[in-house]
Amino acid sequence: MVNYTEWIVFNLFVIIVLAFDLYWSRGKIYDFKSSIIWTLIWTALAGIVNIWFFVQDGSLLQGHETGITFLTAYIAERALSFDNLFVFIVIFQFFKIPSKLQPLALTYGIVGALVARAVFIAIGSAILSLFSWIMVVMGAFLIYTGFKIALIGEEDVDPERNILFRIAKKFLRMTDQFQGSKFISRDSSGKMILTPLFLVIVVLASTDVVFAIDSIPTVFGITQDLFIIWSSNMMAVVGMRPLYFLIQEIQNQFRFLKYGLGFILIFIGAKMGIEYFHLFHISIYISLGIIVGVVAGSILISSLIPEKNDSKSRKN
Repeated sequence: MVNYTEWIVFNLFVIIVLAFDLYWSRGKIYDFKSSIIWTLIWTALAGIVNIWFFVQDGSLLQGHETGITFLTAYIAERALSFDNLFVFIVIFQFFKIPSKLQPLALTYGIVGALVARAVFIAIGSAILSLFSWIMVVMGAFLIYTGFKIALIGEEDVDPERNILFRIAKKFLRMTDQFQGSKFISRDSSGKMILTPLFLVIVVLASTDVVFAIDSIPTVFGITQDLFIIWSSNMMAVVGMRPLYFLIQEIQNQFRFLKYGLGFILIFIGAKMGIEYFHLFHISIYISLGIIVGVVAGSILISSLIPEKNDSKSRKN
């Protein structure tokens, strides 16, 4: 039975914190210190939601398992948001978007990610309620995606290959000059012309859809609880703005994270197939341990193993 109260309370909470973030940080470029502080604040807010899951249920055992499930889903979705932000960095570099416009572009990117996830959660839930075997298809897709993420790096992401980018460039009148926050400007003859910021948003939107396609099957592989799926996704996405600026500063600390993400997707994809065919059950505690261990291990290895280019540059 759906508990409408928890849905209303949580969504009001998300609306309030998201509105505060968008209002307070509009046009704001986080420095290294503030990006760390605000990333920790957003993580703490997710921790508060997690505590709510632990204590909300009258049964301590059930509440405990619900809390662990949310934590597992949140960590998986948060890790996947890192990959999303790496691609944002590539897109911004490709378009040479001025730093003062990056917060605005991030706002559209984050809102787009929220909308894309909401749509795919609704679609995924509806399909699974009718065809349970879709779990196997999702699992196979995650295994494929896991290998793909591990084998393809950010340097291979090329916005010029984006189909919407190519259509816009071919059929729409564009200018190469940014006009502040405007999507539409006018040329010397007074005719309307689109600015590069329009293309940035188009590519960001399509990127959000691609990552939602990866993200939503992942969380469905962890739990079938629609409220946990929704809340873990929302809390993973709303704190992406300061995390973007933090990742910009310490990208090398996440060099091997893509391999960890690939392993996590493969693990969850295999778990979906194993549990669908009732081969054996993988407890949420094992899933949490594997996901936390892989993410932490990937970051640790990135920190311990120096980048070859850096060592060469020091020698030169």
